[in-house]
Order: sequence, then structure tokens, then C-alpha cells
Amino acid sequence: MTAAPRALALIAATTALVGTAMMAPTQAAAPVELQPEDLTRGADIAVAHIEDGDFVLGDRTVDVGGGRAYLLGKSAKAWLVGTSDEAGGGKFRIVRVKPDDTTTVIKRGISFFELELSENGRYFVHAGRGTRKALPIRVFSSRTGDLKTEMDFANYPDVIGMDGPRVLLSTWTKGDTGIKSWDTTTDAVTKLSRRPANLVDIGNDLLASYTKDPYQDGCMVITRLSDPSTRLWRSCTERVAAFSPDGDRIATVHILSDGIGPGEVWERELDGTLLGDYSTNWFGRIAFEDDTDLLLDVNGDTQSATARCSEGVCENATDPVAVQQPRLSPTSGLGRPSQRFGSVGAAAGAWQTPQS
Repeated sequence: MTAAPRALALIAATTALVGTAMMAPTQAAAPVELQPEDLTRGADIAVAHIEDGDFVLGDRTVDVGGGRAYLLGKSAKAWLVGTSDEAGGGKFRIVRVKPDDTTTVIKRGISFFELELSENGRYFVHAGRGTRKALPIRVFSSRTGDLKTEMDFANYPDVIGMDGPRVLLSTWTKGDTGIKSWDTTTDAVTKLSRRPANLVDIGNDLLASYTKDPYQDGCMVITRLSDPSTRLWRSCTERVAAFSPDGDRIATVHILSDGIGPGEVWERELDGTLLGDYSTNWFGRIAFEDDTDLLLDVNGDTQSATARCSEGVCENATDPVAVQQPRLSPTSGLGRPSQRFGSVGAAAGAWQTPQS
């Protein structure tokens, strides 16, 4: 939290306990129970987000069309938004929102649930439809939607990120488990790790991966992407849900969390030191607003809102509304472990508010 007036309005809660690097997490004495009706209203969400189907950034509100919308991230001075029908299962469009608030549809027919934006925002990567022997991974221009390059990969890899010409892929298939780097200029493919990915932050050189299937006693480790043998923290009970923009903090959930969303979120330093422990009926989207403030899609017993939390102190960043029936994305339940265990993170500098 930043300003002093805001601090006066916040609800005090459990403060940090000290964890130990590369050790199992130490639990807080008691979690902070979040119910939107009990929280004071703070400042509006500061980063770009989707609100009631519109793109919102500060005073800007842009109608992007479609029944549902999802913010993909920044592309130069523009933003990319994916839209679909109301059910989230068809009429897919990729929309470019320009600085003057005009919009252009650059691609149709590609599900935004299966898309990753490159770190520099120039490209987006999509896994097409294929077979276990040949699944096409395609790279498109974020400005025009034109296809730039593609390559077939076996064993249904998940795209976890792109940086420059390098696309990172993760697979869970026996005999091919791990993370690969595809150089789109030479088509060279390099194995980076035998551990499948949980989450990657290329800009901060961070990788969260699994020692093996967590349903078979696998653990999660945070390492440097450039050197996966350099271990920063390890947990057999939690997995990373989000990295802070500066890479110094993480948000974690239970390692086996699945379905509509976890009931508890932990805020930690990169070495595992506990900063905050939050619980509610269930959480939706989890992402950092800035280096110290965590945004949580809180679905309480009767109301839902986006809460802003930092080191055990929370406030509402949106007006509470009645809790609605959760809707899972069409990609959930496909039986691909890296999706079930959270391989895809929130777009940098982006947030989704609950949609009715």
C-alpha cells in the first residue's frame, strides 16, 4: 500500500512469519479471512483490466465487442484482448486496442485460452489442433495477426512463454517430460530441463517447475530459467500462481488446487518468507498489481470483489457484487497435467474483474 490515507482505511490482519529458503513453507498462525462486505473500499484497480466486458485503463473505457473478453497483455503502445461468445466456447477474436481507443480485429477463430503473448509484445504463440505425433505451434504478429512461422511438436506441448525468437514449451508425456526451447529463426530445439513447468517469468529469469506429478508426491521448485539447477525455493505443498513484476515476491496456492479455484492464497518473498495468508470461499484470478500489491478475485460467502492485499492488509479495489455461479474456461478438464497444475499465468500488467 502506498498513501497514508489508504493505510487508515485498511483492515489489519496477520503479518509475516519467517519461512526458510529451499524448505517446506511455514504456515501462518491464522489466515486472513476475506469477505468483500467486511473490507473498506480502496482505490480502483490501477493496471489495465477488463470490466463488464470493456477494456479499462485509468479513465479509458473501450468496448471491444464479443460476449466475453479477456486481456492478453501489452503490445507496443496497444493492448491485445481476446473475445468470445457469452459461453466462452466460440466466435473467438483477437482484438488490438490502439492508444486512440480504436480497435482492430487481427485474428479470428483462435481461442485466447490457448494463447501466450511474447515478452516484448510483438508476437503471440498458439498451439493448434493436431495429434500426439504432430501438434502445430504457430507464431503470429501481434500487430497484423499474420502467421510468422510454425513447427510441429510431439506429445501435446504447452506454450509457456516467448522471448525474442525463443519459444518455451513444456510437456508431461513419459519419455519426453520437461521444458524445451524452440529457436524460431533456426528451428533448433534445446532441452532446458527434465522437469515440467508450473510458471515462467522470462524477464526476471525465473522458473517454477515440478520434480514430478504432484498427485504422485511431486514437489515444486523455483529456479533460475537460465540455470534450472540453481534452486531458490522448494515446496511440496504449494505451487506458484503469480510472480511480482520485479520478481521479488510470489503468490502461491495449494499444489493440488483445481476446479473453480483455491480457498487459500499465500503471499511470500522469493525465498519463501511468508508475508500474508489469505482465505475465502474461493479465489479466482490471482496477480500482482505492482511490486508489493497483490490483486485477488475474492468470491466470498455472499459477495465477490477484487481485493488488494499486501503483507496481510487488504481492501476492496472494486465494488462488491453478489456472488455468481462460477464458469470454467473451455480448456479446463482436458487432462493435460500442466494446464491442471497452472502452467499459464496472468498477463503482465493485466487484470480480469469478475464478469456477469
